[in-house]
Amino acid sequence: MTEPRRTTRARATTVGSISSTDTERMAELEARLQRLESSPGLRERGRGVMSRVMPPEAGEHFRNAGREQLLGVRSIVDFWIRRLDEADSRADRSRDRETIEIE
Repeated sequence: MTEPRRTTRARATTVGSISSTDTERMAELEARLQRLESSPGLRERGRGVMSRVMPPEAGEHFRNAGREQLLGVRSIVDFWIRRLDEADSRADRSRDRETIEIE
């Protein structure tokens, strides 16, 4: 899928125009990009493998478990937001107090 990377490149320096080595390099990169875009992506290949080794019901359970984990994280975040809000409201109440000095 990947080709060996060329470590040295001959660069012809020209002023005001594109050199032949730059044009060749661009054509090579375009060809590699075309091959990558036309081949199935990692997600599609992974789904193909998983469908051969795992029944669909198991996939549904794993998706539900992932959802439950996210809901657990959400509840932790909500808990800490409430604590911060309560701390802010307590700080606001203590600022309303006025100290009166007695002579």
